[in-house]
Amino acid sequence: MEAVRDLFLQALRAALENKKVFWETNLEPQDWLALFQMAEAHNILPMIFEAVYSCPAAKNADPQIFARFKRQTVQTVMLQTMKNSEFLLLLKQLKKAGIKTCVVKGIVCRSLYPNPDYRMSGDEDILIPAEQFPQCHEAMTASGMVLSEPEQDIDAAYEVPYGKQGSPLYIELHKSLFPPESEAYGELNRFFEGVNDRLIDFSVPGTVVTTMEYTDNLFYLICHAFKHFLHSGFGIRQVCDIVLFANAYGDKIDWERVLENCREIRADGFAAALFAIGEK
Repeated sequence: MEAVRDLFLQALRAALENKKVFWETNLEPQDWLALFQMAEAHNILPMIFEAVYSCPAAKNADPQIFARFKRQTVQTVMLQTMKNSEFLLLLKQLKKAGIKTCVVKGIVCRSLYPNPDYRMSGDEDILIPAEQFPQCHEAMTASGMVLSEPEQDIDAAYEVPYGKQGSPLYIELHKSLFPPESEAYGELNRFFEGVNDRLIDFSVPGTVVTTMEYTDNLFYLICHAFKHFLHSGFGIRQVCDIVLFANAYGDKIDWERVLENCREIRADGFAAALFAIGEK
């Protein structure tokens, strides 16, 4: 398994650099299966498959295994493309309704990758000013979105999920970035006070969206990974998001503020480990 993990990281590095691996030594069928299953677990199967499918070793691999994961890769990328298109249309409709939207993670992170649609997103997150929620909910439902949890008290909830019938689009609408009532994570919201007044326009494939400014964005990605780490663990994709964002916009990030904030929540060692993993 350790050998497969090494191959997995080699393929991931190649994918992030828009390259392909050149493995010549044949792999056993169980190794290919383990590699692709590891990619599935980390939600980066399209990236890994694209990096390895044409290498010399793949030509002698079990065709059934490759056919299975090729089919899955194609379906996943097509689904992501559909979600992107519908999400951007929804954002235009919300903007037309006068909603101040802030796109979080999702399409912002995907834009950092050589092949954005190969970086999967299960949902899209939108942050809005809490006082705009009634107006936003009306605009969402007018756009065909329906509550995913109809029994939820949407006025009290900090996060309201929506789906769309006959569509893969799934939205988590946030009034705040973290649950205010949470003893573990509620205090993180204070670092993002006034975030809606610091929004920037951000280029993504095909259009421009509004998102958090660069320092807020990076610190949020770190906080989000930290929350997952404390709760249940996080995947390599989150490391990739953070490192790619830092590499792309490092000169626009207030690193002293990021470090100070991380120290304040005792996540400075965690953040250092994330960047160490990313560098390695």
